[in-house]
Amino acid sequence: MQALTLAQLFGVNASQTATELVIKKADLVAIGLTPQTNNRAEQLVVALVLQALSNFEGYLTDENSNIIIDEKNTPIGYNNEQLYELLDIFRWDDYVKDRNGQIYLTNTIVMESYAQAD
Repeated sequence: MQALTLAQLFGVNASQTATELVIKKADLVAIGLTPQTNNRAEQLVVALVLQALSNFEGYLTDENSNIIIDEKNTPIGYNNEQLYELLDIFRWDDYVKDRNGQIYLTNTIVMESYAQAD
């Protein structure tokens, strides 16, 4: 098993010092974030969770971000849940939900963190 890198979880330009973690919004554009001077906190959290999720599961894409399909028109997916040592992230149940008269696609993403018991 291996450890995740800072770049895998937070983007290729992420960096850290003893007191700061720097995450570039531009690194999260492929995940769906539109960088603005006033992104809402929930937009940023969702972008970070989706960035992390992309290391665990998803679909193969070409250079234009189109999902690659097989000869039966089935998307070709990947699952790395057993690859990383201390964290697992996976999609659970996706469903449609009526919220305040608006219809939303709701994605449930589960994060499991592992620590050795004393």
